[in-house]
Amino acid sequence: MGELLCGGELVVKVLEEFGTRVVFGVPGGQTLFVTDPLMDTPIRFVHTRHENGAACAADGWGRMTGEPGICLATTGPGATNLITGIGGALRDSSPMIALIFQNRLPDAGKGDAQECDHELVFTGICKKYIPVRDVTSVQWAMREAYRVAKSGRPGPVVVDLYRDVIESQRAEYVPERPEQYCIKADSVANEETIRCAADEMKAHKRICIWVGNGVKLAGASKEVMELSKRLCAPVVCTYNGIGAVDSKFENFAGPRSRHGSRVARTAIESADCVIVAGSSLTAISTNRWEISPKHVIQFDIIPENIGRHYPVEVGVLGDAARSIRKILDCLEEEGYHGDPSFLNEILAEKEAWTKEVYSGSITDTAATPVPPIALHMELEKVLSEDGVFVVDAGNPGAWTHLTRFPKNTTYMKPVNYGNMGFALGAALGCKEACPEKEVIALLGDGSLGMTLGDLETIGREKLPIIILLVNDSAYGNIRQEELYKMGENRYTGVDFPDIDYLEVAKVLGVDGCIVRKAEEIPNAFKAARESGKPYMVEVKLDGSYSVWPEAF
Repeated sequence: MGELLCGGELVVKVLEEFGTRVVFGVPGGQTLFVTDPLMDTPIRFVHTRHENGAACAADGWGRMTGEPGICLATTGPGATNLITGIGGALRDSSPMIALIFQNRLPDAGKGDAQECDHELVFTGICKKYIPVRDVTSVQWAMREAYRVAKSGRPGPVVVDLYRDVIESQRAEYVPERPEQYCIKADSVANEETIRCAADEMKAHKRICIWVGNGVKLAGASKEVMELSKRLCAPVVCTYNGIGAVDSKFENFAGPRSRHGSRVARTAIESADCVIVAGSSLTAISTNRWEISPKHVIQFDIIPENIGRHYPVEVGVLGDAARSIRKILDCLEEEGYHGDPSFLNEILAEKEAWTKEVYSGSITDTAATPVPPIALHMELEKVLSEDGVFVVDAGNPGAWTHLTRFPKNTTYMKPVNYGNMGFALGAALGCKEACPEKEVIALLGDGSLGMTLGDLETIGREKLPIIILLVNDSAYGNIRQEELYKMGENRYTGVDFPDIDYLEVAKVLGVDGCIVRKAEEIPNAFKAARESGKPYMVEVKLDGSYSVWPEAF
């Protein structure tokens, strides 16, 4: 029999098994028997200023790498502070393992300090909740968490460790390799389904392809673009699908979100067949299911997603890349090519729409404060290929709809949970995961106010993240919605005083500058890159331009 290890040491052994490089969290008395043995491994413990920052960092890591991001919090209030970040990871399909801690088993239910019924709290906000009440279950629980987090539709798993299990109980570590307990699904639709899907495509001349995050997860971008060319079909993406195809792809009609665009909606609704690939067709993507696609062919790896919100003509269950490749082979063998009339119609409408949107005072790059489209016009000039663009919820994210991102941009946003306070933590996780990539965090002053402390975390870690703060001194999106729905001057609880965020950032170890005209963006980014340090570019935004009811 080998050496007996306490439960906390076993947790760390299995983390090493996963290839874990960083754990994000806020420590507490219950966590010490895990955080202490981390010091004897290559795994770094990055402590954030709030547990939500740790959860969002783990979420960013998961979206960036496809491997579960790891976060940690003590019992009760520490654990419940993770909930919002965990919810975001669940709704946007990001693999995560959240380690939370309980008091001792004999004291359960007695009203011990910080006591909380974690099972009741977490079960509805994660893929699986796993309580660990005996040391003999530690290794299984950790491996189960890894397997569940990565398999099927990725998501967060919560492992709840009782204090006596990790402190005083002991067991032998039996090593395993991740490939022994986590097998990647490599499924493809059967030949009959492939033939039915191909026949349905050939039966229609006006076809639109609507892609989501699943295309990114499956690595199916090349196949989607080839299918678009073969069928002469415009491509629309969801917000989570931004980056699934190159935004400069000639057949790309644009993203569809609850705020636009008109062209994307037209492409979907005027098509007589819509191919949905890797999208669960959530409320955000479909204007709460008001969009009306016809003759849907739906590709998904999860069977319950197919036909959930819209009836399908053909449901194609399996890996999107492999399934679309088989359909392409089928169409190519028959020498089939689509009719370009519908594609040309949509692209002509896109051209006219672009001229309309990119006109007037909203595009004035010399105006102050900065109009939102002018900001994104200048931003397009400075973004680098292969970069990471992390966007927070709220108004700043709504306008990114218009940005044409460079090749191989990784775009992420808290789309389906809409959790504000995402961008700083997620950018931290992305930069820790991929230090060679440029990471930009775009957020508003509302979100920054919720997560200001983690500027210090980024400064302490000396991570050269560019923080693009869009400041309109308000919860801007809610202010606009109130004005739209309630009338002029009928808004409350949304305005903030003029705060010197740049001075606060400098105190917390982040340098920066203020941009009052969009044309100053290139020089601001030049300064940020030359600094080689965390850097905040604060943009004084004109919040009078509204995205309600639809800006685009």
